[in-house]
Amino acid sequence: MLEAIVFGFVTGVVLSFGFGSVFFALIQDSIQYGYKAGVKISLGVVFGDIIMVAIAFLGTSFLPNIPNFGLYSRIFGSVLLISLGFVQFRKPKAPSKMQEFKLARFFYFFGKGFLLNVVNPVNFISWMLVSATLKGYKYDSLDEFLFFSTCILMIFVVESAFAIFADRIKTKLNDNTILYIKYISGLVFISVGLKMIYDAYKIIVA
Repeated sequence: MLEAIVFGFVTGVVLSFGFGSVFFALIQDSIQYGYKAGVKISLGVVFGDIIMVAIAFLGTSFLPNIPNFGLYSRIFGSVLLISLGFVQFRKPKAPSKMQEFKLARFFYFFGKGFLLNVVNPVNFISWMLVSATLKGYKYDSLDEFLFFSTCILMIFVVESAFAIFADRIKTKLNDNTILYIKYISGLVFISVGLKMIYDAYKIIVA
C-alpha cells in the first residue's frame, strides 16, 4: 500500500513537468489573470486525466465505435490549439462582462485546461504506458486506486503551485516580458497544432 502511494507521488510529480501547451497556458493565464485562473485550469486538466485514467484502466470497450475517431480528434485539437495560438498575438483587451461573471470564468479556464489536456494524444499515451507499467507490479484494486488517486492529486498540487508561483513573480515582470510570455505560449500552441495536423495527414495517406 505504501509503495503504491510513493510510486503514485513520484509519477504525478514527473507527469506535472511536461512542458507542453497546458504548462504554458497555465503560466500565462496565472500571470495575466491571477493564480485562481491557473488553479481552475489545473482542475480541468485533472478532470481530463481522470477520464483518460478510466479509459486506460478499464479499456476502450465501453467507448462508442466512431470510425476515424483518432483522425477527427487530431483535426479538432489542431484547430483549437492553432486558434488559441493566434489569439496570443492579439492586443490585450478589457475583460468582457462574460469573463467578469464568476461562473463563466470558471468554465472558461476549466474548459481550457480540460481541452488542452485531452486533445493531445501524448497525454493519453502517457496514461496508457503508466497503466501498463502498473500491471507489472501486480497491485490489488486498493493499491491501484491509491496509486492513481495519489498521482492525480500530485498533478493538481504541482500545477497549482506553478500557478501560485507565476502569480507571485508577475509583480517583478515588466509589460514587455509578459507580452513575450504570451508570444511564446502562442508559438507553442501553434507548433503543437501543426504537429497534430502532420499526424492527421500521415493517417490520411497511410
